[in-house]
Amino acid sequence: MRYNAEDLAKLHTVLYEILSEIDRVCKKYNIPYFIQGGSAIGAFYNKGVVPWDDDVDVGMTRENYNRFLEVAPSELDSRYFLEWFGTESNTPFYFAKVKKNNTLFVEQIWKDMDIHHGIFVDIFPYDRIPDNRTLETLHRFSAKFWINCFMGKQIWLWKHCGKCEISSALPKSWIGCAAIKVVCSLMSRKAIYNKMCRVLGRYNKANTQFVNIVRMPKDQIRRCYVENPVLMEFGGMQIPVPDNVEEYLRHHYPNLRPVLPVEEQVNHAPYKLDFDTTR
Repeated sequence: MRYNAEDLAKLHTVLYEILSEIDRVCKKYNIPYFIQGGSAIGAFYNKGVVPWDDDVDVGMTRENYNRFLEVAPSELDSRYFLEWFGTESNTPFYFAKVKKNNTLFVEQIWKDMDIHHGIFVDIFPYDRIPDNRTLETLHRFSAKFWINCFMGKQIWLWKHCGKCEISSALPKSWIGCAAIKVVCSLMSRKAIYNKMCRVLGRYNKANTQFVNIVRMPKDQIRRCYVENPVLMEFGGMQIPVPDNVEEYLRHHYPNLRPVLPVEEQVNHAPYKLDFDTTR
């Protein structure tokens, strides 16, 4: 589907509602967090969600992320659901999402999966990465492999070594697919998840300069910036963003601009959108 202006505005309102609930829980339990990626761009330029965007991304260091996973299931208002492997074993995602009940935001790639398909805010765990470039490259490679194993154990996304279960296969070599298939045949999904988390957090006790979503090559932020966030206006709220946010954004988005040409205004327009499934 494609958005009309009314639906996109209503979606932004729901995203702010979900973020406000996340913010409430985090303040109650003193759990630091920050908005990142496109959401940080929105705070920097627009004081809210980028006008054509349709999601909100939250980041937490691994320790804070784990704390949020502990308290949120019982603390979130009944209108919301925390989706992660511990609450929804079918989830294909290695990170968490807070979803609004009785809504639908069905993404094309996951439309046939038996999961909660509500409108959501993503919550990403940020792990430390080594300062040594060779070790960093190896860490990213290993992390991506175990994330792919975690996803592949639930839904096969590639054209080799199994039947692809999505409409358009993701790129992956035959050798890569074979390696994933071997792991998936030998290990339970819980064992894969635990291994994935150990790999992602391998350097979390090291005194490194940066944290990031390990599988994303450019998505790194100085630790001191996320450990000392600043408040910026976002949708009428004061929400934490990494300190010196422009430095982070220009590293991650070399062509950072306040307005993009229409052809570059990419979003995640869903297969199906519904703001109230109880009607």
